[in-house]
Amino acid sequence: MPLVVPALRLFMVFMNVYDTYKSLKIPPGRKGGPPSIKAMTQRKRDLKGCLAVWVVWCCLAAYERTFDRFISFIVPFYSEIKSVMLLFLLLTRAKGAEPLYLHILRPLIKPYVDTLDPLLDLARDIGDFLFALSQVSL
Repeated sequence: MPLVVPALRLFMVFMNVYDTYKSLKIPPGRKGGPPSIKAMTQRKRDLKGCLAVWVVWCCLAAYERTFDRFISFIVPFYSEIKSVMLLFLLLTRAKGAEPLYLHILRPLIKPYVDTLDPLLDLARDIGDFLFALSQVSL
């Protein structure tokens, strides 16, 4: 079972990248014209689904890095439960990730948005400064 989870995780990343690539392409219009409103609405729905999948995936990856070893000692059949969860996310794609995002993750994150946004902007600015500093030759 230890090989199944990394294989599922890798397959899920490639599926997420492929779905995001397909969603980011602007739909073709009829006879070289602009795309229809229906096609653009469907594209917007697909992009929201892709974003939900990526947010759930990143939260799952952060959870695994911090709590995975501790929880695996406590919960029996943890690897199997995690495999079923990954299969659920793979098979349902955005339809499975959107409810997880809307009903679990968003209520947890929403109270801290006003605090996190300035901190993340500061971290980005520091990173940009350090990158620019590393490009200067002495």
